[in-house]
Amino acid sequence: MQTMTWRQDRIFPAFTYQGATLDAVESNTMKRDEQLALATLQGIVNRTEVRLLIPDMHTDEGSETWIQTLGYPYTKTDFLSVFKKYAHEVSGAVLYDPRISPHYINLACTAASTQNAIPMTERLWGYLMGEGVILPVVEDLTTFTMTTAEEIYTYAYNKYWQKNTHRLIVSQAPHEVFHLRDLVAAAGCAVVFCENRRENERLVYEKFLADMEPGHAIAIGWYTEERSGITTATAYGLSTVPGDLFSNFTVFAHEKEVKIPTEPPMSLLENKIYVALFASDGDNIQYVQRYMRKLWDATKDDRGKVPINWTISPSLVDTAPDILQYYYDTATEKDCFVSGPSGLGYAMPVNTLAEEIEAKNYVRDDADFAKYAALSNRYCKRAGLRAVTVWDNMTENQRRLYAENAPELYGITVQLFTDDRESISSWEGDMPIKQFTPCYTCTEEHLMRVLTREVNAWDGMSPKFVAAQFSIWGQLRVSDFAAVEKKMQELTGGRFAFVRADDFFRLMRKNKMG
Repeated sequence: MQTMTWRQDRIFPAFTYQGATLDAVESNTMKRDEQLALATLQGIVNRTEVRLLIPDMHTDEGSETWIQTLGYPYTKTDFLSVFKKYAHEVSGAVLYDPRISPHYINLACTAASTQNAIPMTERLWGYLMGEGVILPVVEDLTTFTMTTAEEIYTYAYNKYWQKNTHRLIVSQAPHEVFHLRDLVAAAGCAVVFCENRRENERLVYEKFLADMEPGHAIAIGWYTEERSGITTATAYGLSTVPGDLFSNFTVFAHEKEVKIPTEPPMSLLENKIYVALFASDGDNIQYVQRYMRKLWDATKDDRGKVPINWTISPSLVDTAPDILQYYYDTATEKDCFVSGPSGLGYAMPVNTLAEEIEAKNYVRDDADFAKYAALSNRYCKRAGLRAVTVWDNMTENQRRLYAENAPELYGITVQLFTDDRESISSWEGDMPIKQFTPCYTCTEEHLMRVLTREVNAWDGMSPKFVAAQFSIWGQLRVSDFAAVEKKMQELTGGRFAFVRADDFFRLMRKNKMG
């Protein structure tokens, strides 16, 4: 029996927890092939009913923090015990040899996901057989002689892709043998890891993407390099949920309606400078699961002093609704959540970094981009998010399409990677689109310098709106912002305010209406 569900209106599948005491197996001291086999077993087992947990000892928040927060009962056990317990749910083993090429790890996972099987080295398979865990070999890849990523993933496309789901593709480095591998096994995913800066490998990855339907399919994981990977998927109308270190996907992803707090009333529009302060890097679901939890709990005494807009992924309503609910339940009234780039998953319509000779539009079909915007609107609404941070930018037509297809949003931000000019605002109908300045600041000195420039350029005759983004990986701390606000209040004679993003964009709209 399979209790995993995957409704057509969900991008990710859901898994059913029925109250069982979870078998918890710590894997960090295991050999790599054992970690891969265990994570695959987890996907097969949890597809029927969530029963297997693999605590990650290297997480920022603590290996058992979320499980304890959510109250899941568990009992610690070991690798061999769970294989003896659950081997009857597995069809067999797919043998691979990573010494020929590490990409055989991904090929074995792709093959195994179509056969309810587990990828294994001959060493591990022999060990389990000797311990009485009898798993027939359903496929043997150890005799293969292909060595390049291009050859191996072309074989995966020709041999297995037609049997894999086309709703989801996993881009995962072969050495990451624990994270996301349970999802691969449970959902029947292909695992592909191409270097998209090399044309021959990118063309292979594009074969997979071309078979996926914009607005109904997505990629998850990460790439050898950010911009070449994200833009390759974007060209096919697809976005990527960064999650290559997200653990226990099949434990956290389930059906649940997130309870969204009532939105605070809009502030009185006054003649002052309004600044919306955005935190990075919430499009990354592993950050939300790991470092953000550590940061969130550590700053509980400072959060609430100054409005901060925390980027998160709208995909959390599928991938980890309990995690999203925890943040809502423990947020102050001044903590606001907004979508990370660029909606449901990271897409990059226009790349504007200095590495490009000129800004480059990666969207090949505006109709596909409209589907992405509509999908993002639907997920943002479910997640209670009223603003989206787009990386990097959009063409005029893309801005129009996003505004038309995401009417639930109050506003959108885009990137401004230089600090040599004032923050720029534009409008698509009633939708404000605001460029960040600073875009990705890491220090209080930099933030103060840019905000001071904005104050000095203000004529003081009407309200001014500035969107600023800070990196959570830099020197800036949540505890610094109260001091920044005080300094800016002194500089402006009290005509300065940090505000929530929902307030910010509603005030912009009111100011435009007059």
